[in-house]
Amino acid sequence: MKNLKLAMTVSIFTILFSVNAFAQSAPKIIAVINKANWCSVCKANEERAMAAFKENNKDGAYRFVVNDLSNAETAKKSAVAINQLGLTKLMEPYQATGIVCLFDAKTKKPINQLLMSLSSEDIGRAMAMLKKDR
Repeated sequence: MKNLKLAMTVSIFTILFSVNAFAQSAPKIIAVINKANWCSVCKANEERAMAAFKENNKDGAYRFVVNDLSNAETAKKSAVAINQLGLTKLMEPYQATGIVCLFDAKTKKPINQLLMSLSSEDIGRAMAMLKKDR
């Protein structure tokens, strides 16, 4: 009986820890990166901005989706992922390139936008501030 209680206690703690770890790694914010190969802002900042996004997302609070508006074919491919996330209608007003549109992962409500031309430090500060509110 004592062994059964111990086994049950260990099982409960394992389940609670697993659920808590999963909840912490679930994305809080969906970030849709509007880019195009003809966009001068994207060309000048994409590599650095993407590195800043990756560096400041080690906890997985953000889910990034690329919306490639380079041409009709790439836009159509990007639309599939955006549609799967339930953001098609919400993204209609946001067709400018060089921006990142941020949405609450649960409610799908728009949160804010970031410019790819922001410094890496400003991107990091903005990402930290925005995920605190979620």
